[in-house]
Amino acid sequence: MIKQLKALIYKDLLLDFRQLFGLGGVFLYVFASFFIVFLSFGEVEGQAWITLYWIVVLFGAVNAVLKSFTQEDEKRNIYYFLVTDPVAVMLSKLVYNSVLVLFIALLSLILFSLLTSYPIVTNGYFLLSLLLGSVGIAGNFTFVSAIANHTRNKNTMMMILSLPVIIPLLLPLIKVSIKCLAVVDWSVVKNDFTMLISVDLLILGISLILFPFLWRG
Repeated sequence: MIKQLKALIYKDLLLDFRQLFGLGGVFLYVFASFFIVFLSFGEVEGQAWITLYWIVVLFGAVNAVLKSFTQEDEKRNIYYFLVTDPVAVMLSKLVYNSVLVLFIALLSLILFSLLTSYPIVTNGYFLLSLLLGSVGIAGNFTFVSAIANHTRNKNTMMMILSLPVIIPLLLPLIKVSIKCLAVVDWSVVKNDFTMLISVDLLILGISLILFPFLWRG
């Protein structure tokens, strides 16, 4: 299981480096989005900063993660089905995409901080929410990509399914991020983090449990 997991993560890494135009397009989107925000709004503060930040991260993650299964052809998927554990396949996608989304979120944070004033006061809780949000977004979009891969109109299905199901994660994520604009105690954000962790665990659990059945289909 561990050997399969390492091999599959390494395979995804090599695949992305061989198709650099995909990752390049994602990073170009992030750079262009923040440049447009800077030119349009100039100085962005408070809740507007939080909202714009997570919107850009969200759509950057959509472009990066939703290709997880669709970039590989059907014959290769059949080969993976014969030689690997489906749980290892899904877990490798979740780990790889979580790191990728976290990198996009950190890159976006650096760019936004350089172009506008950095309004976050409670950095520790904000970075924790960024980590939990990245894992949840990656898990959500990865499973949606697996579902859409079994349909004819893959891109259309991914857009239809991905955005509505991300709302339960996005709402507490923005809520706790807004609270980090001021000095807050753990008791103030505890319920929000509990919600974030619960949603993350639910997404990961559903993905790992249901994917083997989807994989056999």
